[in-house]
Amino acid sequence: MQNDVRNCDHHSACWTLSSVQAKILEGVAAGVSSGRLARELYLSSKTIDYHVRVMSDKLEAPNRTALVSRAFVLEILRTDSWPPRVSCETVD
Repeated sequence: MQNDVRNCDHHSACWTLSSVQAKILEGVAAGVSSGRLARELYLSSKTIDYHVRVMSDKLEAPNRTALVSRAFVLEILRTDSWPPRVSCETVD
């Protein structure tokens, strides 16, 4: 698996999310706060923030809004559903 998202022909195939990251990304895309995600996923808010930071770094996104935008553009998030859902092929 190639980790540099910018050099891939089909971006979503280049980077695989863990199931936890997928749930966090879906929550962030839906506007859910770190605190609420932490309660819903039984994780600490620091763990949520860590995963958001890791995903943001990977997609070179400076903030949550940019992370969600990049995830849609790279087809990590599906454009045909609300609330947002990740594409099946991007989850391990």
